[in-house]
Amino acid sequence: MAAAMKDAGYFLIVRFWIDAGAEAQVMRWLEGGHVAEVLRQPGFLWCRRLKVAQGGYSMLYGIASREDFDAYQNNKALHDKFNREREPFAQHLRIERFSGEVEFSLEIET
Repeated sequence: MAAAMKDAGYFLIVRFWIDAGAEAQVMRWLEGGHVAEVLRQPGFLWCRRLKVAQGGYSMLYGIASREDFDAYQNNKALHDKFNREREPFAQHLRIERFSGEVEFSLEIET
């Protein structure tokens, strides 16, 4: 059973597709430290990976605020590091990113 997720006011969604044969290498990088390093950034609360249609994936990051997201986005040294780490398999990976604030939320009482 997954732990309860802390409330997030902002979200980053990273959709990606991996070419056949490169999936193991990409997943090793993600699970071997990349996701944990992202989550160590101020305001990042949790991450979930979804397997979606046509062999794609989505990473959903819950973030406390837009300000925390902006600080992460403006961390050039961190993004340069991620780009260097991703370089060996970048040609096998297609990535789309989008983000936004929570505009509506509804919870069902159980």
